[in-house]
Amino acid sequence: MSNETHADHPAFSAHWWEQHYQARPTGHVSPGPQLVAEVADLPPGTALDAGCGTGADAIWLASRGWQVTAVDASSTAIGRAEKLAAQQEPGVAQRITWFTADLTCWEPSQRYDLVISQYVHPDLPFDQFVARLAAAVAPGGTLLVVGHDHADTHSAAHAPQAASIGLDAVVGSLPEVQWEVAVAESRTREVQHDSKQLTIHDFVVRAHRTSSA
Repeated sequence: MSNETHADHPAFSAHWWEQHYQARPTGHVSPGPQLVAEVADLPPGTALDAGCGTGADAIWLASRGWQVTAVDASSTAIGRAEKLAAQQEPGVAQRITWFTADLTCWEPSQRYDLVISQYVHPDLPFDQFVARLAAAVAPGGTLLVVGHDHADTHSAAHAPQAASIGLDAVVGSLPEVQWEVAVAESRTREVQHDSKQLTIHDFVVRAHRTSSA
């Protein structure tokens, strides 16, 4: 991400994200490591990838049998995701439905067995965003939210301050009467950036919606 914001389009509006992807000709082609760690053992069902970017996570889910609804505010990102999906094994692209939509106001037509959101920073308070995600999880389903932890100095240096989220903003949005929080922690991972090894700090929250909710 960049420190730059665009006149009349604050980070992280839909217009900001569109310009973000237009300025970057490539995207991730591998699924997020936290997604793989937390979801690999779940039986496939229906999934919502909220803020799918260029599609690596949605494609990984579809390759494992999930029926995926993938949504992003950027039409540029969605276009690249569709092309990447078309390059996969037969059947993968058919298991993904792509939408260009602003997640701050988009309303899903169903609830899902799995809702994921990774490194998504919408233009509204994050606790409100989490509440919107949570409402899309079916009883018995799973919510996974991953993002940049407050401790991550690299992200703080390369993104607006709102890109850094604390665990409390996520966990506090999940009422205990409806949710069992299985994972709520900060994790580190090593990445290569400009020929340098960096330690990235992620927050990871995985929660289960109780069947009675």
